[in-house]
Amino acid sequence: MKNIKILITLIIFGLLLNPIASLAQTGGMKLGGNSIKFDKARYEAEVKKAFDGNAMGYQVILLKNGQIVSELAGGYARNVTDGIVKMTVNTPANIGSTAKFFGGTALLHEFQKPSGIGGGMESWLSEPIYKYFPVVWQKNMDASIKQITFRDLLQHKSGFIQSDKDAKVYFDYLSKGVSNDKTQDFYYGKSKYANANITSVGYLLPIVDNPDVLKKLNQLIAAKNLKPDDVWIQTYLGNMFEAYMEGKIFNSTKPAIHPSCDPTNEYPAKNITYANTYSVANDVFKGTTYSSKKDNLTKACHAAGGWYVSGRELAAYVANFAATETIVSNATREKMFDDNAPQNRLLWSFTTNDSFLAKNFKWNSTPYMGGDHGGSHGTILMLPDGYYAVGIVNSDVSPANKVGQNGGSNMLTRNIMEAFKVGVAGNFE
Repeated sequence: MKNIKILITLIIFGLLLNPIASLAQTGGMKLGGNSIKFDKARYEAEVKKAFDGNAMGYQVILLKNGQIVSELAGGYARNVTDGIVKMTVNTPANIGSTAKFFGGTALLHEFQKPSGIGGGMESWLSEPIYKYFPVVWQKNMDASIKQITFRDLLQHKSGFIQSDKDAKVYFDYLSKGVSNDKTQDFYYGKSKYANANITSVGYLLPIVDNPDVLKKLNQLIAAKNLKPDDVWIQTYLGNMFEAYMEGKIFNSTKPAIHPSCDPTNEYPAKNITYANTYSVANDVFKGTTYSSKKDNLTKACHAAGGWYVSGRELAAYVANFAATETIVSNATREKMFDDNAPQNRLLWSFTTNDSFLAKNFKWNSTPYMGGDHGGSHGTILMLPDGYYAVGIVNSDVSPANKVGQNGGSNMLTRNIMEAFKVGVAGNFE
């Protein structure tokens, strides 16, 4: 088994560095006596039709069983006003909430390890989160917070009353508590996407990994005589989250990846040009950049978003997630999404349905991890027959195919799905 894992790791490393060698044309699901065939040329033509001229810049990479089938990039990372730089699959760009996939899968990675609570993954998912809060939060939070479990966070069922846009500091969520009023938009037990859930994951992750982090934090809070809403607590946990992700997750993948939540400082020092964010494909105004360490109140990284990563790096992470047990086990991947019960998915933000996929693949729901931060959008989507895709754009997308929602990650996801359907359509014509 060890030799097999080493071989898989070496294959993924080589294929991610040399995509030409990884063109997977057959394999996987059987259609009668034949394997499903994938028409790469038709697929890529559809991707280009969807994004060329319809986004400032784009990166789209398709994987099958952890191998690169296709990688495309087009348009511009920076427009004429910003010095005109072409977009490539190696250009770091803001992926918004798609970055939640990093922190969420890292938490599941920790839940697979032996722990003091016993019972493994299920015990962890059922564990109340408040037990891992600093004492000053536990003593001052609303009592309703005690019902929230780690499963609730990963399923976006926490029911935090405080809205994301109105929360000035993280403790605002804890002080307001959760609602049990089913007439409200948010209530405990209802799946409703909110940044607060994965923000919580990021602050709890270092403590789950190492309980001594909480002991030291409690000592520091007491020594500084901090109030529960002091932003210093978030800054401390944000820095611990960043250190954990870089040291134990990003460096463990093959190849290692180097996302950044501080692009304005980190990338120039490495002579790396990152993508700016624009409103539309033909935007002539100066683009924008977001740095968690400059623009966020905490001046620290967090799990909800704000990370820059290239398409190639994001694909590498997904390849390690999907085809090895570096990040999560096969059993955990299956627990994250069951097509027969999509409402019980873990971490995946959204699902979208498609009659073609349902009819021909018995694939009723496609889970995806969409991200939107201003004009920057990202997605990770799981497709039938062992395929995954990642997509990044640095402006809103114009509706070339008149499908999905204009502009954001929903449309980015739908356009990639439509291209995939074109790539496999020949099997059913």
